Amino acid sequence: MDYGDHFPGCKIITIEPEGWKYWERGDALSEKGKLPINVQFCKLRGRINNIFECLNPGERYCFEEQGKDKKGTSK
Repeated sequence: MDYGDHFPGCKIITIEPEGWKYWERGDALSEKGKLPINVQFCKLRGRINNIFECLNPGERYCFEEQGKDKKGTSK
C-alpha cells in the first residue's frame, strides 16, 4: 500500500490498536458522495475502494505486509 505524503486533499487515518492505515479523501476528490471517501492506494493497482481489502496475505497477488517490502525487511 502507498502511505506516502503525495495525495493532496487526502488525510491518512490510523485505526488503533491494530495500526491499520487508510486514506480519507476530501469532498472535492470524492465528488460529494459519488466516489468513496475512505480508500487505500496501491502502488500497483491504484485506488482500492475497500479499506480492509489488502490486510491479509492471499487477498491480493501483490500483498505486502504494512511496513515491510516483498523481501520481508522493514521500510
